Amino acid sequence: MNTLKELPSPLKIMETMVAKLQMAYPEHDKRADGIIQFHFIHKNQKIDCYMQSTENQLKLFEGEAENPTVSIRCSFYDWFKLAEGKLNPVWGMVTGRLKFNGKTSFFKILPKRSFAQKIDIPKDPVTDFERNPQKYWKKPQRVVVLSSSPRGENGYTDFYLEPFIKGVRKHSEVELVHLNKFKITPCDGCFYCWMNTPGQCKYNEKDDFTKLADILYTGDVIVYAFPIYADGIPSILKSYFDRSVSRAYPYMIEGLKRVRHPRVRIHENQSMVVFSICGFFEQLNFNPVRAYFNALAHNRHCPVIGEIYRPTALGLISNPFLFQQLENILAELENAGEQIVINGKIKRKTLRIINQEFPYSSWDISKTNEWWNEKKGSKDYNY
Repeated sequence: MNTLKELPSPLKIMETMVAKLQMAYPEHDKRADGIIQFHFIHKNQKIDCYMQSTENQLKLFEGEAENPTVSIRCSFYDWFKLAEGKLNPVWGMVTGRLKFNGKTSFFKILPKRSFAQKIDIPKDPVTDFERNPQKYWKKPQRVVVLSSSPRGENGYTDFYLEPFIKGVRKHSEVELVHLNKFKITPCDGCFYCWMNTPGQCKYNEKDDFTKLADILYTGDVIVYAFPIYADGIPSILKSYFDRSVSRAYPYMIEGLKRVRHPRVRIHENQSMVVFSICGFFEQLNFNPVRAYFNALAHNRHCPVIGEIYRPTALGLISNPFLFQQLENILAELENAGEQIVINGKIKRKTLRIINQEFPYSSWDISKTNEWWNEKKGSKDYNY
């Protein structure tokens, strides 16, 4: 039965601390028999507990012990500041924050490195390529395009992808994959893949996640293409990324100025392209996904080498007065595909044309609303 998480009590925290100390205690060279008595004040309440030490064991008890070796009176917070080395014991006594009675040298029985277990953490350091993909760029042999529109081939994502893929295909092998054809069960946050069978999700044999992840793993460049849905990425793509937790170890390592997880499988010098469209007129509608993929790139060890954000995606196609601009954009999308493969980036001039905003007026808004109004009740979903 699931239960609501509760705030741990001071006594529970002390039990956890002693259990951690016990892990290092048998090998500690200052072991001795004795008792450390704690008299804590926390939120105007008195908390008494004591730790008993023997030759091989540390154990916590609630209450007061008879004839403790040493006792300490302080606030619960000050005890942990003392334990962390953030509160000098002499200064604590001078200021009255700490009060000792008995043999203070007995605190030496506590292992100082009890929390630093020796763990064999997989190596997955930041690479030169990740820091500067263009400097170390090599033409990719294989590009995998993940078209993530829930509408699949019927969506406008594929319409704009087609010339881009044409450009990529001139210089590299390309595989176009439609995410809506794969069954991806949403992650339920159980961490089975981290605690029970490392690297293996409990749903792996029940859906298509592994099949899809293995395809994407083969790409030297992965293109994530999708429409903006509710100010973010479509749920089917989010489910894929959520399930990708199983492709990382739970351990934390240093990344680019912040921490992240090491990968279970490493594809050297893999990179990604973000390719998104939306129906709104303004570029700012892509800001949430820009931020999302910036974080994703770091945590997946996979730098973003190109970003294509095409607003007014449907309006461009349905507005005859923008037909020339549409053709120019499609031509530049093909150029962008070539540039990504050859240079590992898209030229600024190319991006300016592809990502350009078009001025809109109340007339444009009215025509858009008329279009949707005409569709209402038509059951014409293949628009």
